[in-house]
Amino acid sequence: MPPKRNQKQSRKPQSSSSSSSSAPKLQISAENENRIRRLLLNSARPTPATDDTLTKDQKAKKLKTVYEKLSCEGFTDHHIELALSALKECATFESALDWLCLNLPGNELPLKFSSGSSFHYTEGGSVGVILNQQDNSTPSVDPSTTTKDQALESPVLIKRQLNDDTLDSCQSSQADWIRQYVEQQEEDDENKTWEDDIFDESSATKLREPRPYDVIAKEYLAARLEATKAKEKGDKKHQELASRIIRKLKQELSALGLSDDTLALEYDQISTKHASEGASMGHEPLIENEPSDVESNSAVILPSNVAAINGSDVENHSADENLAKSCLPAVHVEKDSAQGVAGDIELGGFFLEDMPSNEIHPDILKAQKLEKIKRLSEKNLDKLDGIWKKGDPQKVPKAILHQLCQKSGWDAPKFNKILGRGKSFSYTVSILRKASGRGKNRKAGGLVTLKLPDQNEAFESAEDAQNKVAAYALFQLFPDFPIHLLITEPYASVVMKWMEGESLTKLEDSVEDHKSRFVESILSGDGSGETASADVIDYKFPQNNGRIDENKSSTIDSHQSFAQKLYFAGGTYSKELESTNLRQAQYIKMGTQRYQDMLKFRATLPIATLKGDILQILKENDVLVVCGETGSGKTTQVPQFILDEMIESGHGGHCNIICTQPRRIAAISVAERVADERCEPSPGSDGSLIGYQVRLDSARNEKTRLLFCTTGILLRKLMGNRSLTGITHIIVDEVHERSLLGDFILIVLKNLIEKQSSESSSKVKVILMSATVDSSLFSRYFGHCPVVTAEGRTHPVTTYFLEDIYDQINYRLASDSPASLTYETFPEGQRAHVTNNRGKKNLVLSAWGDESVLSEELFNPYFDLSYYQSYSEQAQKNLKRVNEDVIDYDLIEDLICYIDESCGEGSILVFLPGVFEINHLHDKLAASYQFGGPSSDWIIPLHSSVASTEQKKVFLRPPGNIRKVVIATNIAETSITIDDVIYVIDCGKHKENRYNPQKKLSSMVEDWISQANARQRQGRAGRVKPGICFRLYTRYRFEKLMRPYQVPEMLRMPLVELCLQIKLLSLGYIKPFLSMALEPPKIEAMDSAMSLLYEVGALEGDEELTPLGYHLAKLPVDVLIGKMMVYGAIFGCLSPILSVSAFLSYKSPFVYPKDERQNVERAKLTLLNDKQHGPGDGNDIDRQSDHLLMMIAYKRWETIFNEKGPKAAQQFCGSYFLSSSVMFMIREMRIQFGTLLADIGLITLPKFNQMDGKKIGILDRWLSDASQPFNMHAHHSSILKAILCAGLYPNVAAGEQGIVAAALSSLKRSPSSANSSRTVWFDGRREVHLHPSSINSNTNVFKYPFLVFLEKVETNKVFLRDTSVISPYSILLFGGSINVQHQTGLVIIDGWLKLNAPAQIAVLFKELRLTLHSILKELIRKPENVIVLNDEIIKSIINLLLEEGSVPK
Repeated sequence: MPPKRNQKQSRKPQSSSSSSSSAPKLQISAENENRIRRLLLNSARPTPATDDTLTKDQKAKKLKTVYEKLSCEGFTDHHIELALSALKECATFESALDWLCLNLPGNELPLKFSSGSSFHYTEGGSVGVILNQQDNSTPSVDPSTTTKDQALESPVLIKRQLNDDTLDSCQSSQADWIRQYVEQQEEDDENKTWEDDIFDESSATKLREPRPYDVIAKEYLAARLEATKAKEKGDKKHQELASRIIRKLKQELSALGLSDDTLALEYDQISTKHASEGASMGHEPLIENEPSDVESNSAVILPSNVAAINGSDVENHSADENLAKSCLPAVHVEKDSAQGVAGDIELGGFFLEDMPSNEIHPDILKAQKLEKIKRLSEKNLDKLDGIWKKGDPQKVPKAILHQLCQKSGWDAPKFNKILGRGKSFSYTVSILRKASGRGKNRKAGGLVTLKLPDQNEAFESAEDAQNKVAAYALFQLFPDFPIHLLITEPYASVVMKWMEGESLTKLEDSVEDHKSRFVESILSGDGSGETASADVIDYKFPQNNGRIDENKSSTIDSHQSFAQKLYFAGGTYSKELESTNLRQAQYIKMGTQRYQDMLKFRATLPIATLKGDILQILKENDVLVVCGETGSGKTTQVPQFILDEMIESGHGGHCNIICTQPRRIAAISVAERVADERCEPSPGSDGSLIGYQVRLDSARNEKTRLLFCTTGILLRKLMGNRSLTGITHIIVDEVHERSLLGDFILIVLKNLIEKQSSESSSKVKVILMSATVDSSLFSRYFGHCPVVTAEGRTHPVTTYFLEDIYDQINYRLASDSPASLTYETFPEGQRAHVTNNRGKKNLVLSAWGDESVLSEELFNPYFDLSYYQSYSEQAQKNLKRVNEDVIDYDLIEDLICYIDESCGEGSILVFLPGVFEINHLHDKLAASYQFGGPSSDWIIPLHSSVASTEQKKVFLRPPGNIRKVVIATNIAETSITIDDVIYVIDCGKHKENRYNPQKKLSSMVEDWISQANARQRQGRAGRVKPGICFRLYTRYRFEKLMRPYQVPEMLRMPLVELCLQIKLLSLGYIKPFLSMALEPPKIEAMDSAMSLLYEVGALEGDEELTPLGYHLAKLPVDVLIGKMMVYGAIFGCLSPILSVSAFLSYKSPFVYPKDERQNVERAKLTLLNDKQHGPGDGNDIDRQSDHLLMMIAYKRWETIFNEKGPKAAQQFCGSYFLSSSVMFMIREMRIQFGTLLADIGLITLPKFNQMDGKKIGILDRWLSDASQPFNMHAHHSSILKAILCAGLYPNVAAGEQGIVAAALSSLKRSPSSANSSRTVWFDGRREVHLHPSSINSNTNVFKYPFLVFLEKVETNKVFLRDTSVISPYSILLFGGSINVQHQTGLVIIDGWLKLNAPAQIAVLFKELRLTLHSILKELIRKPENVIVLNDEIIKSIINLLLEEGSVPK
C-alpha cells in the first residue's frame, strides 16, 4: 500500500508556468542531495547584513508582509518563525524561501517547493502543526503521564503531510479544485488502511520503515536521562541498558544521515536546568504513542513551549523561561488574556474567557451570547447562495467546509490523521487561505491547521472524526455564518455549545496580534542569534592579517625587502656597521687592477660625464628623468652611480635600489653585466651586491643592494609594503615603451611621492630612464622634474628600405609567393583571428563566404609610382604586387645569404614579430645549403620563452668561419646589447597586446612598429663599428604611415588587469585612479573592463574584490583564462585545462589545406573517438566539444613526442592536419601557465636549478602526470566541460528550450530558422550559428541546450567558433546570477537562461555557489596549506557533475 501512495503523488502535476515546461530539468539523486544538504547545514552561515536605512516601523511592516506571503505559500507558522528568527530584520520573501528550502526536509515543505527525495520521508501520517495558540498558555495533558520534566523536553515534532500544497487557487479551475478533493479522500482511505495496521501490531520493532526523527529524539533524551539517573544511583545494569539504547538510536540517526550533536546539546541544557531545580524531580521516559504526540512524514525540532494546547489547564510561564527553552524570541502575555496567538498551537482554548465575575454577571453574559446567535441565524444567509438556503436539508460538516473553501477561493481542506490513537480516530484539518479585501477590511491569508479543543477526544470512525474537526473549522473560520443551521446533528449542537462559550475576540485579530508580537521580538532582540565575525578573513587585504606567509613561496621572496628585515632585526647599529664594512670593501676593490681597468671602460661611456649632475639633482629632487640614446650606458651605469656614492659616503648599509626592466631576459642580463663591471661574483652569490628577481628565477640574498627585476615583481612588493619602506631608490627603465604596468607604476609612484611629501617622511627617489622618449611629457607629469640627456655612443648606420633591397639583390617576387597579392592560398601561419589574419579572406579561401572578396584588391594600395621612378622595372613590379602586411621569408633568406656572401664579418640580427615567425625562419635557414650543418647551431632564436641558459648563447662569439644569425622579437630592441651585431634586418612588425572584441580577450596581434621603434632597431647595428640596417618596408611607409611613437598600452588594451591590480593594492575606486594616468584611458574602456570583471565574478557590490578576483589579480593572464585555470586546479583536471587555455590564448592547431576540408573533419572525429587519450567517462554525445578535441590532440601528440621522438610527432601532425609548431608553442605555454599557478600556491612545482630544454620536457610530463592530485579528475569529460563553463562564461549560447519565454520573444532570428528542424542557437541578443569548422556544426541532437564558446566571427552570419555543449549543473554552479522562482520551479540565470528545478534543489545549488566562494576565501588565506580536493564540498560538486554526466537523457 505505501508504494501505491508514492505513485499517486508522483502523478500529481506541479504548479508551474508554461515557460518552464520545456526547460531542461535538473536531476539529482537522493543520496547526493542529502549529503550536500547536510554539508551545507553544517557549514558556517554568514550573518545577514542589517539594513539601517529603514525605520523600525518600516522593518516591522516588511517582516509582517514576508510572514503573510510565506503563510500563503503553505508554510506553517512555526517554520516561518524559525526562518525569520534566523534571518532577523534583513529577511526578505526570497531569502526566507531560500532558508526554508535549504533547512526543511522535503516532506516538510509544500509540495511545489520539494524535490520529493528527502531523507526524512516515512510513509503515512498527517500534520501536527497546530495554529493559533494563546500566548500565555501551556499544553493540556493527562496528569497521570505529565511531569515538569516533560514540559522541558526540547524536541517537539512539527509535521506536515507530504502533499500539503495544492495549486494556487487563482490559477485553478473548477476541475482542479474537484481533483484536489478527490485526491484528498483517496489519501484519507490509504492512510486509514496502512496506519491502522501498523498500530495494531504489538511491537514497534515490526515497523520496517525508518522511524521519524521526533520519535528517535524523544527516546534518545529519555535514554540519556535514564542513564544519568542510573549512574547517580550506581545501578550499572540499568546504566548499561540505557547505553545500549543510546547506541542503537545513534545508529538510527546515522542511517537517516543525521548527527546526534543537536540532541546532545539539548540534553545538556535539560540536565543543567534540572540540576538547578533540584534532584527530586523524576523523569518519565518519552512514550512514542502519547495522546499529545503528533506523528507524520517528517520532523522539525520545536521547543516544547510551542506545543499544541487547549483551554483547560493554563500554566503561566515567564518570558525568561520561554526564552530558555526556545530558539524563538519569547512572547509574553499576562495570564487570562484573550488576545494574541502564538504560532503553530491549538485553537481549543481561544474561546475560553476568564473574565472577572464582578464585571459581567454570568446570566447577562449568557443572554448576550444567545441574542448574538439569534441575530447570526437571521443574516448572511444570502452569502450561502449555491451552498444552502432555508428549507434545504442539512449537510455533513465536511461537505459544507469544502463548499465554503471553494467559494472563498481557498485550497481544498486536508484532513490529517493524528497517530497513536490505536483503533480510534482523531484528525486535524489544514486549510490554505487566500488573503482578501483591502485596507481595514483586509483579511490575511495563510495556512491554518485546526484541532479539536479536547485533544484527547477520539472517534470510532474516520468519517465521524473528520466531520467533528470540520465543524470546528467552520465555527472558527466562518464566524459570521449560521453554521449550526447548515450542518447535521450532532455537529450542529456541538457548534452551538462552542458559540455559547465563544470569546468576543476575532480570529483574524488574534493572528495579527501574534504576528505583531513576534515581529516586535525580532526587532527588539538582544542579538543573541548573531554569529561572531571576528575570525572572518578580509580577503581584500590579506597582508593586513598576517596570515599569508610569503616566505614559503618557491619563486617569490617576501614582499618586505631584505634590507628592511635586516633593519628590524639588528636596528640602526647593524646598518651603520654594514655601511662601514661596505666602504672598506669598496676601497680594497678599488686597489685591484681589474677594477681600475673596468673603471676606465665605464668612464668612456657618454653617461659618465653626467654622473655628478645626476647625483646632485637626486639630492635636491625626488624625481629625475634620464634620457639616453642607444649605447649611452644609462641602464648599467646610473644604478651604479647611486650605489657607489652611497657606499663611499658611508651609507651603503641603508642603500636599497630597485631597477625595473620590462622583460625577464633584460633584468637577468643587465644584472650579470653590472656584477661583472663591479668585479663581483654572479648576482645573488656571496660577496655580490647585485641581484635579480624575475618570475620563476631569483638570485639575491640579504646582502643585495641593487636588485634588477621586472615591473610585475615591483607590483608584488607593493602588495606587502605599500609605502616601500626600506627602499631608497626606484629606477624605472625603458619608460618609453609605455607598457600597461609601466604606466600603472608611474601612477603609484607619483601618489607615493606626494604622500611622502605631505607626511615629511623619508622619501623614495624615483629615476625614469629611456632611450627615446618625449621627456617633457614625463617631466610635466612629475611636477616639471629635472631632465638629464645623454648622447648615444653609436657608429654610423647605413639604412636600406625595401625598394633599395629589391634592386641591391635583384630580387623577383614570385606570383605564388605568400607575400604576393595574387597568392590564393594562405599558409597556416597566417590563420589567426578574424580581426587580423583569420579574416574575411581566410574564410573565403576556406570556402565559407563571398568569393568576390578575393578580387577586391589586386595591387598594393600604398604603391605610388612617383616615389620609385629611379628604381628598376623589376623593383617597381615587386612593389606594385607586394602585400606589405605579409612577411616575405624568401626575401629574408635571400638577404641573409647575400650578407653572408657579400659583406664583411659581423653577426646578423633579424627582428620578427613572434615565436611562430622565428621558428619558421629558423627551420627555413637550417634547411638551406648555406646555413645547414654546423652553421645551424649559430642560428639562435631569442624571445621571452627561451630558457635563460640558451639566451646567454646570443652573447657568445662564433667560430671564425661561421656567421651568427640571431632571430629575435622586440626583446632585442632595448636593454639587450649584442656587441658583435653589425647587420640588422627589420621586418617592421611586432606583436602588441590588443583587445579582441570577438573573443572578449586580450591577445597578441601583429602590427607595424613606430618610427621610434625603427630607430631603436637601427641603433643595434652600430654598437662596435659602422653597420647596416635593412628595412623590409618602404620609405613611404616609414615617413608617411608609421606613428612617431608607439601608442601606450593603456590606450589600446583592455584595462581588466589594471582594474584588478587597483583593487588588490587597495588604491581606491578604479575610475578616479586611472584618471590620474599619464594619458588616461577612455571612460568607455574603463566601463568595459569593470563590466567584464563583474560578469566573471571578480568584482561584486561597490567594486569589492571577490576571492576569485584576488586570485585572478595575481595571475598575469586574461581573466577568462585565469579563471579557467584556477578552477581546473581546484577540481583536479589541470593538465587538460592547461592545454585548452593555451590553445584559446594562441590559436587552433588544425590546418586546412586546399580541398582537404572533409579529410580534416574526418581526422577530428577520429581523434575525438580516441578512448585511450580522451576522457574516460564519455561517449560520442558526451563529447560535443571542440575544446575537448584540442585537449585530446595535444595529449596524443605529447605521448608520441615523449615516447617516439620529434620525427614521429611530426608524422602524427601530418596525418591529423595539425601544426607541429603550434604544438610546440602549446607545450611552452602549458609550462608557463603551470608556473603561474605555482606562484599563487595552487600547485607546487618540482625544484629545478635551471629551466633548460630537458627540464622543460620533464616539467610538461609532470604537469600531465595523472597520478598528481591536480589531475585526479582529468579523465572525466563532465568535469572538464564544467570547468570550461567556469572559464568561458558569459560567452554562452542557448537553444529555445533553455531560454526564458520573455527573452526569447525579443531575440532577433532569421526567417529560415522558424521551420528548421535543427537546433536554433541564440547568444542572448540574436540568432547565432555554429561555424562549419566546429565539431558540433553537423550535430542534429544535442544533449543539453547550452554551449560555451570563445570567439564570434561575423560574415554574412554570426558564427560561433570552437564550441562545447555544457550541462545545466555547469550553468548553475559556474554561470551567472541565479534567480530562483520558488513557486513555479523555474531557475533563471542572468535573466535569460532557464532551467526547471524544484525550489529545494535550486536553493541547494545557490548555496553551493556561496560555499564555493568561501572555499576560495580559504585558498586566499593560506593557499599552500589547503588541499582543496579533500574538501567535502568540492567532492560533492564533483560527485554531482559525475552523476549528471552518467544520467541518460
